[in-house]
Formats: sequence, structure tokens, C-alpha cells
Amino acid sequence: MASKDFYFNLKWRAYIEFRTILKIQSVQIFSELQEILCVDCPSRSTVERWAVRFRSGNAVVIDLPRSGKPISATTSENIALIKSMVMEDKCIIVNQLEQSMGISSGAIRTIMTTELGYRSICGKWVPHKLSENQRLARLNIAKKLLKLVRTAILDT
Repeated sequence: MASKDFYFNLKWRAYIEFRTILKIQSVQIFSELQEILCVDCPSRSTVERWAVRFRSGNAVVIDLPRSGKPISATTSENIALIKSMVMEDKCIIVNQLEQSMGISSGAIRTIMTTELGYRSICGKWVPHKLSENQRLARLNIAKKLLKLVRTAILDT
């Protein structure tokens, strides 16, 4: 699903294209867009750049697919690979993951925190939320410690 910005950009690009076909100068197109869009108006240089593209016939109103790396490195394959690497070594650092996978440290941190729910504590990647078993184990340990403290107080 396309975003609101996509449709907004599509509209002003189409306006620039039609006004350019009518041989209106980019300065005039820019002032018209300023009147119509106020704060949301594209910059003058952007209007000029699109007008030049339309005059040369090398532009279309919609964004065409681009070659190169995908915009997002947050793919299911990368998530699964990072999860398996963290399970093998909880002390793995982001730089090691970055070098072995070839994606940015920012993307790795996003996968670790947002997708996998981990956080780094004392150099180890640990789940941000405890599982039910971990909570019960923590509760049992706390009860045992409380019992030890109470018996130590009673013995003194």
C-alpha cells in the first residue's frame, strides 16, 4: 500500500508536468504551487529539476524501481540468520554481525531490538521480555532468597 506522501508527491509532479507541457516557466510553476500548497510546497530547485526532466522527456510522474541494494535489510532471512548467530554466541558484537552479513550496524540494531526483542546488557544480548519459564524461575529464586533472609534474621 502506498503512503500518503507518495500520492501527494504524485500530484505536484503531475502539476509540474502539465504546466511544463504548456510551456510555463518553472519560476511561475513554483509560485503557483506556493499559493496552492503553502508550507507543503516543494522547493524551487526541486520544481526546476522536475521541469527540466519533463522538458527533456526523461521523466515520468511515478517513481520507477531502482537498482541496487534493497531499502530495507530487515528481511526474514536476515532476521533468522542474526537470531541463529546470537543463539550461538550471546556475546557477539554488532561489528561482527555487520562484517559477516554485509548490512549496516543500524539495520542490525533494528533487527535485534525491534524484530527479535533483544537488548544488550553487560555485553550480552538478552531477551527484552522474559518467557513464562524465566519468570517462574526468577520468582522461585526470589522466594528462596527471602526465606534465607528471614531465617537468618530469626537466628540472630
